[in-house]
Amino acid sequence: MAVNFPAIAPEASLIIGGILVIAGLLLAFWGHGVWSAVMSMIGALLGSAVGYLFGAAVSGSDLGGLVLAIVGAIIGRILFSKLVKVALAFLVGVLAGALVYAVLNGRATFNAGTLDAPLIAALLVVVVVFGVSYYFIDDLIGVITAAIGGLLAAAGLYVLNVATILAAVAGIALFVIGAVVQTRAINRKRRIREEQKAMAAQAQATPYYPPPPPPP
Repeated sequence: MAVNFPAIAPEASLIIGGILVIAGLLLAFWGHGVWSAVMSMIGALLGSAVGYLFGAAVSGSDLGGLVLAIVGAIIGRILFSKLVKVALAFLVGVLAGALVYAVLNGRATFNAGTLDAPLIAALLVVVVVFGVSYYFIDDLIGVITAAIGGLLAAAGLYVLNVATILAAVAGIALFVIGAVVQTRAINRKRRIREEQKAMAAQAQATPYYPPPPPPP
């Protein structure tokens, strides 16, 4: 049975598309500086979604879902803000798993006593990508946030009725340029920190000789 989604008003499309494009630009070029706030927001959104689904299923009412959505948003925000690196690596793993599941034509239909091959493959990809991303998170933060920014910008352009090919090309270009810009900025900051540490270590290692007393 076909499901007809309600049409989005032009004003809403303009607002949503503009927000997605602006968020994509921010993440693509300055993601390494704002990723803590972004992950906190993502944690609140995911926590509220999970809380609402669980609360609505248990209580059987929207009110119970809304109550647990608020609780889930608070918990998700705290977890994602305290465990930023773990949360970002997990998000990358989930995105990679979702991509693999879509490529393998996963249907999200499960039968008792059978294993869904696309789901198993997607879960394995989630685990592997999560581990690799967490290990190299400091080096990949610019690339990861640029990729998310390019994806959001492409989605925003698509919502703004830009041709799919043009939106995809713009998203890929934004990802590449943003990854290069952020990687250079991160390497520059890292080099400055290393130079400061080396200067501090050298200053501590240099013996201090008091000045000679003044002549009589």
